[in-house]
Amino acid sequence: MRRAVRFIFLTLLLLLLLSSCVTRRPIGDEQYFQGLGLDGEFVITINAELLDVDQYINSDDAAVSYITDRMTRLSIALYDSKGTAGPVTEDFSEFDYYGAVEGDFSKTLVNSALKVSSAFTSSKDKATKLKLFVDSQSGLEAAVPANGIILFSTTDVVENYKQTYTEGRSAHISDEDAARLAASQVGVYVSNPRTMIDLGFEINETALSNIDSILMLMDDDTITADFRIKSEELADSFSVLIKAGYIGNLRREGKKVNVSELKDMFTQELSTVSVNGMVLTEEQKDSIIQVVTSILDVL
Repeated sequence: MRRAVRFIFLTLLLLLLLSSCVTRRPIGDEQYFQGLGLDGEFVITINAELLDVDQYINSDDAAVSYITDRMTRLSIALYDSKGTAGPVTEDFSEFDYYGAVEGDFSKTLVNSALKVSSAFTSSKDKATKLKLFVDSQSGLEAAVPANGIILFSTTDVVENYKQTYTEGRSAHISDEDAARLAASQVGVYVSNPRTMIDLGFEINETALSNIDSILMLMDDDTITADFRIKSEELADSFSVLIKAGYIGNLRREGKKVNVSELKDMFTQELSTVSVNGMVLTEEQKDSIIQVVTSILDVL
């Protein structure tokens, strides 16, 4: 009996030591999501310390609760591999995606939980030594390369690991943009966008093709965005387009147009058109909530 108790105690102690050890990040001080953001990818990063993600998740699963209670950030890159999405969309359910959940996770405990779960089949990648887990129902792949991070992918989690979490990986999002994204409740980044969330900006396919990158920051009831356009001349036209769309929405809602507020809200510096602290309508908030909920649901 004493031997059994001693064995259990030593096993628990070993698990605690393994779960509390500090793992060196191969990506240094960069944000994980800087490894996302290839051309056309729709990158969304959610700060779970600023946004209450529990309100978007309906699950009694203990494993889900373990992850959501300890999650600090969810970052995901969505891409339209089939080429079926239009210039504006609210439905990302048909997109492929990859990314990571970051938080206070133990690599040992998460790997153990996934291994004994009947929902996952497990294997090992010989080249990277990663333990791989595949959801037998959805095909979602997962891997836990270190404490504090769970990688996932609908297509190839090993490729996710190589692109985003290996030493010397490329950062596709600048440090300045990453700092702004990390500080917001929900941050969005798109390089050479092919589709956009419907937020009432009236961005058509031609306007979308003229954009180099989009940086959007959403906090509570406001949105701030930088649209970096391919030339200053095109930026002039784009500025007129999104202001007209915004004014049109106000008039349809029976609201007055405040010209002085518009001047502060919509600004342009060379080829960058900015929207500064725009208060979201209920329709816009519903669109964002729908996107956030659909992302959390598919995971």
